[in-house]
Amino acid sequence: MHELITLLWCLFWFAVCPQHIDLCFCIGFFYMGREHAQAEYRYIEAHGGCRADCPPWCGFLPSAWTSKSILDWLAPLVVCALFPFIKMVQKSWM
Repeated sequence: MHELITLLWCLFWFAVCPQHIDLCFCIGFFYMGREHAQAEYRYIEAHGGCRADCPPWCGFLPSAWTSKSILDWLAPLVVCALFPFIKMVQKSWM
């Protein structure tokens, strides 16, 4: 679902102001940060449920990530990375 929302927002911003392609990355980074926060919560829940006892790097630990969460983290980045490529190809055709 994240990739679909990211794609729709990127298409919107690409149509409204194509010179600001960096807005697409902001949208993608929002969903990537959200998924990272969810990984932190999964770690906290699996290790006692107390945020004060978890290390600051708990969101980066492999045990906090599932295959679905990795896809949810990578998909918005891939979608956002396509838009500068599309813009580059579009300029070369003109």
